[in-house]
Amino acid sequence: MSGSLGNPLAVVAYQIPSQVIWSYSVGGLVFAIGLAGIFARGDWQKARAFDKLILFGPLFYAAPIAAFGTEHFTLTPMIASLVPSWIPWHMFWAYFVGACFIAAGFSLVTGIQTRLAASLLGLTFFLFVVLMDAPAWAQNPRDRFAAILTLRELAFSGGPLALAASLSGSGEKSGKNVLATIARYFVAIPVVFYSFEQFLHPDRVPGVPLEPLTPQWIFGHAIWTYVAAVAYGVTGILLLVKKKTRAAATWCGLSVLLVELVVYVPIGIVERARLDRGLNYVFDTLMFCGTVLLLAGAMPREGSAKSLAREGIRH
Repeated sequence: MSGSLGNPLAVVAYQIPSQVIWSYSVGGLVFAIGLAGIFARGDWQKARAFDKLILFGPLFYAAPIAAFGTEHFTLTPMIASLVPSWIPWHMFWAYFVGACFIAAGFSLVTGIQTRLAASLLGLTFFLFVVLMDAPAWAQNPRDRFAAILTLRELAFSGGPLALAASLSGSGEKSGKNVLATIARYFVAIPVVFYSFEQFLHPDRVPGVPLEPLTPQWIFGHAIWTYVAAVAYGVTGILLLVKKKTRAAATWCGLSVLLVELVVYVPIGIVERARLDRGLNYVFDTLMFCGTVLLLAGAMPREGSAKSLAREGIRH
């Protein structure tokens, strides 16, 4: 026994609750499969410049959604309590949605029924907005955190909708364009709103500006909130007015990734034994990064858009 406790890794594992370990394990497995797939399929070698970053969109979305799905099995009573009272079978929905989230995570990184999984994820998060988040916000319209959470779920709906649009065939051009447009607004509106929030409250954590304060020991401290606020403001407006949308979404995703690495990974290491302030915040921000990169992948290339416009004029 003393020998095992002398191993630093064993000590760390012993101190971390099992529900945290399960979420990290499932999310980590999905992440590893997705990362291996990017290189095994040759996607990394084929992609150029910022397209290499866009490749990580499905991976950055899939690993967190699988980890969150795992929480539906390790924290079932708490998750079930979030289901609106007028909906029956709370425990059933907690398990069912959790299983779907885990399956969707594996689908997004393996390419198996990815379009179906993305479409259902988009629908699921939109239902979360309509059935839970928006009504909660309506009860207290001045609660800015309720607004932030509602818009976060809306963005989480927009990301997979963008992926579904990018996977649509050429024969479904009209539906593809409508889906991509909906996804663009679902992501752009939260990004612009978050920009204002981060300018007004630079002491709060950046990325998805939730309630916790940025720890004083984070290098640069509040500067990262201002960096995210500026990046969100510029890229969000470009997305809203439909200008350079692919580049805007990519730069926005890069800014979220920077915040993830500089702010949330250190927080996750320090708070490694906690779900609420540790794993959940790390994966929440990573999932938001994946959301924006999924949108980038669905947006037209600047050169392609111009050529299509010229062809339209000729005809």
